[in-house]
Amino acid sequence: MPWNDSTGNDPLNFDGLDGLNGDRGGWSTPVPEPGVSLPPFRPSLSLQRTRFAIDLHDASTATVDVDHLSGRASLYRNDKHVQTSDMPIRFPLGSDSIEVAASRYGMQRIRLICADGSQRRLDPAPGTPEHWRAQLSRRHPGFGRALAVGAVIVLTINLIVLAPQLLELVTHLPLWADRFVSFASPVDLPAGVNIALTLTAGLAGIERALTFRHHRLLDVETDGIEA
Repeated sequence: MPWNDSTGNDPLNFDGLDGLNGDRGGWSTPVPEPGVSLPPFRPSLSLQRTRFAIDLHDASTATVDVDHLSGRASLYRNDKHVQTSDMPIRFPLGSDSIEVAASRYGMQRIRLICADGSQRRLDPAPGTPEHWRAQLSRRHPGFGRALAVGAVIVLTINLIVLAPQLLELVTHLPLWADRFVSFASPVDLPAGVNIALTLTAGLAGIERALTFRHHRLLDVETDGIEA
């Protein structure tokens, strides 16, 4: 850890910043004890958390509470805590299971996988960003489609404009430049424009995550930002 000295101490007293590392979970809710009740979802924490639920064949309800900061998901059965694990995770439910995977922008997969091979996506809980986005599309389908199309356009433009510049940057690194010919990008934009394009790509990535859309090529930029 860069802030610690050789003895393992923290001379600048940065212990309180452990929560900035999502793996440490310092700013996220502690792991719940087995059997505790599912707490109410607070929309004020929707940038940090989300929640999904599904009715199972045995008339019970499975709820998955996702903490994006810690990278953990918690399974509740009939509103009682069963298990908390790092994502991606597949929670066992007898012969069935629930698969949960998330990115920095939102959920990638959250689905019930049945023993017969069929799959069902869990429903977003009221108050979550995914529920709000689904409600928007139901109430204003035209506007919802426009947002989806706009996200595709933004990511396509970013892919065309930023990819050559990133390739030029990579090929000018000594590891490449000492052995191969460097690439000269035909696009050279000011730093401010590149920052704006990157920010809009992030917003487009969030829009696509909220609607569970992902394309290996189209979303390569936001996947790269995440990495």
